[in-house]
Amino acid sequence: MLLAILSGFLIAVLIPFAMNSLKSRWVSWLLALFPASLFIYFAKFISKIMRENNSIENTPWIEILGVNFSFYLDGLSLLFALLITGIGALIVIYSWSYLGNHRYLGRFYSYLFIFMVSMLGVVLANNLILLFIFWELTTLSSYLLIGFDHERLVARKAALQGLFVTTAGGLALLSAIILLGIQTGTYDMHTIIQGEDLLRDSSLYPVILTLILAGAFTKSAQVPFHFWLPGAMQGPTPISAYLHSATMVKAGIYLLARFHPVLGHTTLWYVTLTSVGGLTMLTGVIKAMKQSDIKALLAYTTITALGSLVFLLASDQEKVIKAAMVFLLAHAMYKAALFMATGDLQYRTGTYDLNKLHGLYKTMPVTFGIVCIASASMSGLPPLLGYYVKELVYEANLAAPIAAPLLTVVVVLSNMMMAALGFILVIKPFFGKKPTVQVSEADPQMWVGGILLAVLTIIFSFIPKNLYETIIAMAVKAVIPDNYRLGVEELTLWHGLTPSFVLSLITILGALIVYFRRKQVRAILAFLSPWFIFGPSYLYARSLNGIAWLAHWQTQWVQCGLLRVYMIITLLTTTLVLYTAFFSQTGITNITLTPTFNGISFFLVFWLIASASSTLWVKNYLSGLVFLGLFGMGMALIFLVNGAPDVAMTQVLVETLIVIVVVLNFYRQSPLPVIVQEGLKISILRAIIALSIGLLITVLMIDVIKSPFDYSSSEYFIKNSLVHAHGKNIVNVILVDFRAIDTLGEILVVALAALGIYGLLHGKFDKVKQ
Repeated sequence: MLLAILSGFLIAVLIPFAMNSLKSRWVSWLLALFPASLFIYFAKFISKIMRENNSIENTPWIEILGVNFSFYLDGLSLLFALLITGIGALIVIYSWSYLGNHRYLGRFYSYLFIFMVSMLGVVLANNLILLFIFWELTTLSSYLLIGFDHERLVARKAALQGLFVTTAGGLALLSAIILLGIQTGTYDMHTIIQGEDLLRDSSLYPVILTLILAGAFTKSAQVPFHFWLPGAMQGPTPISAYLHSATMVKAGIYLLARFHPVLGHTTLWYVTLTSVGGLTMLTGVIKAMKQSDIKALLAYTTITALGSLVFLLASDQEKVIKAAMVFLLAHAMYKAALFMATGDLQYRTGTYDLNKLHGLYKTMPVTFGIVCIASASMSGLPPLLGYYVKELVYEANLAAPIAAPLLTVVVVLSNMMMAALGFILVIKPFFGKKPTVQVSEADPQMWVGGILLAVLTIIFSFIPKNLYETIIAMAVKAVIPDNYRLGVEELTLWHGLTPSFVLSLITILGALIVYFRRKQVRAILAFLSPWFIFGPSYLYARSLNGIAWLAHWQTQWVQCGLLRVYMIITLLTTTLVLYTAFFSQTGITNITLTPTFNGISFFLVFWLIASASSTLWVKNYLSGLVFLGLFGMGMALIFLVNGAPDVAMTQVLVETLIVIVVVLNFYRQSPLPVIVQEGLKISILRAIIALSIGLLITVLMIDVIKSPFDYSSSEYFIKNSLVHAHGKNIVNVILVDFRAIDTLGEILVVALAALGIYGLLHGKFDKVKQ
């Protein structure tokens, strides 16, 4: 599995170079071999997972931190891996015809492959740190794909919006992972899942659950984070098809399903997921009913579908989780097919607007067939997979432990409007008056993927038992291992004249009414406009404006370009932080010191006080430089008389270098600058800061001195300097051998500073010459 993922990243790096020399459409089929071969590779695991439940691969990486290339394949991750690779192969083929001779086609495929293998990493990672790395890679690669048409401002804004929202969720997920590691003592997901009671009984459970839900909800576009997903439609249609069906937005669903055994089965889990999922379902279909743009309509139906999955995962009933896994598969297939068919329509007609599309069923019969089957599945019409899901959900909601009538109403309304949207997708573009322009069927390479998905939808719908026993059952067992039982009786078209069957009839009849009365429905929904106008997207825009205002204010007042202001802020902040940290510690008492003075000490103290005080009264920078130099030389003498001649020499060299640099700068200034005399308040503030820092450092040093000194490091250097480093000067050996990398870094810093000074002086000299 590690080789499969790494090879994907390698191919992504090589694709742009290969595209420069290979322009044939067969390149897309060649590239599709990679995800197709991965699909076959993972399909071979079906029999093994049915026998052994899981397969684990582990390659050491950073073992001291508990981070390894550990991958875990069970029924849940296998289902996601098959969707990612299978639909990914179809998207690779489709993209070539859709994008044609786009100048950045190589870059597009590179981003696509990074996205694909990153998503694979998310669903296969057994180590939580590794999962987070792949999680953030999906965020970054989706940002690149959504903003692929980077010359369009709206695409760049949509990409940034998705990046900001999902990155915030990623930070929440990282916090949860750290807490999980602290609570369980491991980052191994398989181990954590086995110790389910350890988390549910922990005081950290509400915090960990909240953080994980934040990561999942932002990624899977749940209310109130749903607003970024419609904006992602600014990416090319192949990306919309892939992102909305099998990858990006399903990452949050995978996370919830994966942590279901350890975080589920509680009231907090059930109430939160049910509430958020139900609200997201309604929000999606309400917004979708207002759309005339097909891509936007499909985007909002994706939000509804994701809300439905979250709604279903709230339960711990086997039949509900079964419905969730079947719906996960059905949604991936019909949504990918619908997006690719939408791309066909736009490619041939030049528009996504439903009001401009009509009468295309004769001129685009293949696309029409794809849309019919996919929309029927989305609408939950028998005998397709969506119908099985709807029956199971209705039956489960009628027996829900909390608010069963309300939950049933929410699901019925959502399914009713979803079915009406399916009718709109079939009737509006393909029936009515004939098109005013000549339109022909799309290129076979564009509709082959949609046809394959439509055919698979029909096949799976007529063999639900085989589908369940080979794929769905393994995924259900991974989500609810304790409540799992083998049984397929629920996946049948006819359960008898049950309440769930009656609700299905009500849903279909209601959908027909909504379709034929859609204008009146939209007028009723207009009363909810304030929620959408002043909702999360409005708050997001206002937040960005607030950040921009704060940045402007901070730049104007804090980063004003005056060095003295920077110094005041830095030193004042340092003083407050250190004082707070120091006095908040316990046991810091009886700080006493008995100093010993002699004549040279009194002389040096007088030297330092006199030179430092003199800098307060200077009128120009040259005089100030003289007194600062005297102060520095006094410090060098203190080092010298206290047995540190090497430090004293360094101090002298630094003081000399400063004098040379400043004098060279002054040499080109005519006349010399005069120090600006500041007000009394500023002078008092500076004095307070200086005295506070001096006092603080003094107290800290006294406290350090009175603490027991650890001689182990000193003894080590004394014993090993000559033996191992062959040097008698211990300080030199420490700098050159024991701390070689640190010293090299310091040398590089000095070298870079010297280059910077040279650039400044060189630019100043050129300006003077001009």
